[in-house]
Amino acid sequence: MKIIHNILIVIIMLTSVVSIHADNHANFEKAKKNKDMAIFFFDKLLTEPEAVRPILHKDFSFTYMGKIPDTLIPYGVPYDTESFYSKFLPHIPKLVPDGIELKTTDIIADENGVAVRQKGKAKGKYGPYNNDYSWLFKFKGGKILSIEEFNSDFLVAKSLYGKVLRKKKKSTPSKEKNKNQSNKK
Repeated sequence: MKIIHNILIVIIMLTSVVSIHADNHANFEKAKKNKDMAIFFFDKLLTEPEAVRPILHKDFSFTYMGKIPDTLIPYGVPYDTESFYSKFLPHIPKLVPDGIELKTTDIIADENGVAVRQKGKAKGKYGPYNNDYSWLFKFKGGKILSIEEFNSDFLVAKSLYGKVLRKKKKSTPSKEKNKNQSNKK
């Protein structure tokens, strides 16, 4: 009886190991496919943007995560597929007329998403534009569901729009009191 019990334990353990291996292999394959799609996105986006459209999920969204006021297009808001193609992409050549070189330095991928780090090099409309980028891709149903782009919005404002971003000065209570007293006179 003890032999049968031990044999059953070994069979259960082997089944578990095979199942874990199969799950890991499936996740590895999804991660590889996601990584390949992110690379394809960058390879084609600025040269053949329509080639990218088939790998975008029907609920796709793109968001540049910077907060830059008074620009050609609104930043910090999501673009669906149509507005990404009709509004976001067409403004890029206006800001970097000679194009931009993006060099991928790191990629981390799993079955749900991809993170990409890049170094950018370009001549912006208002000066050198050598920005560092981080991109966060999320996937659903084997397609790109969303992309968030992170970089220095200060450099975007300066080199692409000719603006300087500054923090608004906070008024202190004592300054407000003096200001109100001056206005009463």
